[in-house]
Amino acid sequence: MAKEASVFGSVADQETTQIMIDTRLEKFNQPWYSKYFSFALPQISLTYTTVLGNSTITPAASFVTRDGETPLRSRETLQSLTGKIPPIKVMRDLDEEKYRNYMVLQDMKAIKDNEKKNQALKLIWDDLKYVTEAVDKRLDYTVAEAISTGTITITADNNPDGIVVGTIELEMPTGNKINASVDWSDTVNSKPITDITNLVNGAYSKGKTFAKMLIDNTAFLQFMQSKEVKETVGTFFGLSAAARNSQTAPLTSDRINEYMTAAKLPVFEIVDIRVPIEKDGNVSILQPFKAANIAFIPEGNLGEIKNALAMEEMKPVEHVTYNKKGRTLISKWSANEPWGEWTKAELNAFPVVDTIKYIYLLSTTGDF
Repeated sequence: MAKEASVFGSVADQETTQIMIDTRLEKFNQPWYSKYFSFALPQISLTYTTVLGNSTITPAASFVTRDGETPLRSRETLQSLTGKIPPIKVMRDLDEEKYRNYMVLQDMKAIKDNEKKNQALKLIWDDLKYVTEAVDKRLDYTVAEAISTGTITITADNNPDGIVVGTIELEMPTGNKINASVDWSDTVNSKPITDITNLVNGAYSKGKTFAKMLIDNTAFLQFMQSKEVKETVGTFFGLSAAARNSQTAPLTSDRINEYMTAAKLPVFEIVDIRVPIEKDGNVSILQPFKAANIAFIPEGNLGEIKNALAMEEMKPVEHVTYNKKGRTLISKWSANEPWGEWTKAELNAFPVVDTIKYIYLLSTTGDF
C-alpha cells in the first residue's frame, strides 16, 4: 500500500495540524499517569537501564576530632533494572463511505465555506484526539497496575491485539506488602485505622514516610463503614454516639482526611481509573488499579516513562504528515488501494517505578 498525502489537503498539512494540537491541549483528557510520572529524555536505543531505590535515605554526618580524618560513607548497593522499550501503537481509518458522506456536505451550496472547513477540521481533530488518548490510556493502565500491585501484566485480556508477556515483577520488597488484620469487608471487626497506623509506624522505623494513600472507591467505602472508623473519626468531630453508630454516619472524604492529617497519617486520594479495551470489535472496561490494595506513596514523582524515538522520526516516509503531542508521534496519510485515510499514533515507551522500594501496599483482603 503506497502512502499518499492526506485527502484533506492543506487543511491537514503539518503546520495547520500542529497548531490545532498546540492550541487545543486543554481539550485532551489529562492522563492520570502524568501526576506521578515524568518522561525521561528520549533515546535512540530501545534498551533501558534504571536504578531502583535511587531516592536513598541519607544518614547523618559525624562529629569528629579537629585533627581527625573525615569519615567516608559507603554507598547503598543499588539495584538496577534493565528492559526493552516496546512500541505503543494505534490507528484509525476514514473509509470510503465516511468520506463520501463528507464530500456530499462539501458540495452543498447552502453550506458556507468556513462551515465546510470546520467540518474537515472536526474529522481531522476527532481522529487525532482518539489515537493520542488511546496511547495515554495504555500508559494509565500500566502505571495504575504497577503502583497498586508491584507488577505489570501484559496478557491476552488486557492487550488482546498485541504481545503477550505475562507478569513482569517490578522488584517490590516482600516486606513492603502488608495484610490487613481483618478483612475490611467485615465492617464490625475490621481495624482500618489500626492497620494503617501499624504500617506507617513500621515504615517510619525504617526511615520511610508517605505523602498519601491511593485507594479505590470500593475500599474507601469499606473504610468509612468500619465501626472503628465511625467511632474514632466521629469522636474526633464531636458526633453523638447515635450519629457515630448510624448506617448513615455523616462522614465524608474531607472529614476523614482532616482526621488523618491531625493524626499525622497520610491522606487518602481516591483512584477511579477505568480503561476501555477492544477485542474483536467488542469493548470491555477494565480496572487496572487493584481495588483490594491501598498504595502508600512517597512525596514527588514515583518514576519515569522511558521512551525512544520512533523510527519514522528518524526516517520520515514520503507524503506522510507528522505531528507531535508530547512524546507521541502522530502520522496521517491516505492510500488508493484499498482506498482510505489513516491516522496513527505511536510511542515507544514503558514506565519504570524508580521508587518501588519506597511504596508500600496494604491488602484489605489479606491476599499477600
